[in-house]
Amino acid sequence: MAKTTKAFTKGQLVTRLAQWDHEGTVTYRHAVVYSCGVKRMVLTDAVTGEEIGRNFRPEIGDVDNVPAHGWEGTFPRMTDEEAAELSLKVAAKIITALHEHYAERLAKWGDDRDYAAAMRAQEARIHEPRAIAFQPFRAPK
Repeated sequence: MAKTTKAFTKGQLVTRLAQWDHEGTVTYRHAVVYSCGVKRMVLTDAVTGEEIGRNFRPEIGDVDNVPAHGWEGTFPRMTDEEAAELSLKVAAKIITALHEHYAERLAKWGDDRDYAAAMRAQEARIHEPRAIAFQPFRAPK
């Protein structure tokens, strides 16, 4: 396995983008690098200071290779406008990948009526690309 070099350093301000609903929405969230090693990085929310995760890859997100499911990426801090613009571009790529995924699944398993109906129903939920700013949950007092 090739050794990767980390793209971020402790204390660096970053923006985290992630697929949200598997229907065409990408969310963005501003964070701070709490710690960063060669294999993993810990991020905290820039507003609340609460930890948002410990197992993020310490590399800049890949916007050229966007799969249908599970895309996420960390980038040097962006403005809200820049993050929303990049989120929309990634969302459009996710939508394309989702349509390809469903077409492949239907070509392989389309003779099963129930499966085909479920796949078509899932595909019908795909909407236009959307970008949303992540808002940390705050329980009512």
